[in-house]
Amino acid sequence: MNNEFVQKFSNLLVNPKDFDVKIKVGEKPNIKEFKAHSIILSARSDYFKTALSSRWARRENGLIIFDKPNISPSVFEILLNYIYTGTFSNDNEVNLFDIFIAADEIGLSEISQRVKKHWRNETIGYLRQGKFLKALEYYEEILKNCPHSVEDQESAISTSTL
Repeated sequence: MNNEFVQKFSNLLVNPKDFDVKIKVGEKPNIKEFKAHSIILSARSDYFKTALSSRWARRENGLIIFDKPNISPSVFEILLNYIYTGTFSNDNEVNLFDIFIAADEIGLSEISQRVKKHWRNETIGYLRQGKFLKALEYYEEILKNCPHSVEDQESAISTSTL
């Protein structure tokens, strides 16, 4: 998406003109209400397409009222920003596991994939730092002190995969 387009959609979040959805997220004492546009939510997420449909949605005073207590406000803000702008930013260092779970739940697979990629890269960095060598040293010590039990386990694994 080009910058002007992203900026205009981002403005709809900051100044939600003509919104038709109120989404209340979080649990007491950490609850926040977001104002959004059903057409944007539905276009970007099959989850919202179903959840905001006339069959499922609760309406009050011409607005769709949607409660999502299992997602924290900080996580939902990141996901809502992504829905509107196509950009993912975790400037507030929100727990990536929480983002991953929520993104998966509301069908934002692009976010889930980015978090998985981040975890893979982090794991590779962890291995490069040599911390894996400690585990390898431990394994070698077990192999040296109990070679038969390790060989028995390896045999069991080999035969079970054939």
